Amino acid sequence: MGFAAQIGGWWQRLPYRVFGAVSDFGYSIQWPALWMLGLFIGGAMINHVVLRWGATLRGAEYHPAQAFALSFANQFPLFGLHLRWFSAEYLRDLNPWLKALGGLQTVLSLPLLFFLGLGLRTRFRMR
Repeated sequence: MGFAAQIGGWWQRLPYRVFGAVSDFGYSIQWPALWMLGLFIGGAMINHVVLRWGATLRGAEYHPAQAFALSFANQFPLFGLHLRWFSAEYLRDLNPWLKALGGLQTVLSLPLLFFLGLGLRTRFRMR
């Protein structure tokens, strides 16, 4: 895969280079885990700023754990934590930018989970 990332045009090399940067071509466990951690913390920080700003404008209560819970629920949609932790009205009234961020977190986390599983499979494969 490393050689495939060096041949062809820029657009042809791009998927190979992204795959190499994110998961070391399926051999790394730490790179997908670090990317997922960065996605979680980055999403939580953005959620925190927007939710705190919105709560201040409305005069509502806000706790920073809401931002981390929302980021975790967005990143792991397979667990169904959105409706367990938040009411449907709360999710419906979310800022549209936070909804877009949640969608982006969901879309990016699923391949990262796959790459993490690929790295674990490669690491513990019986030879």
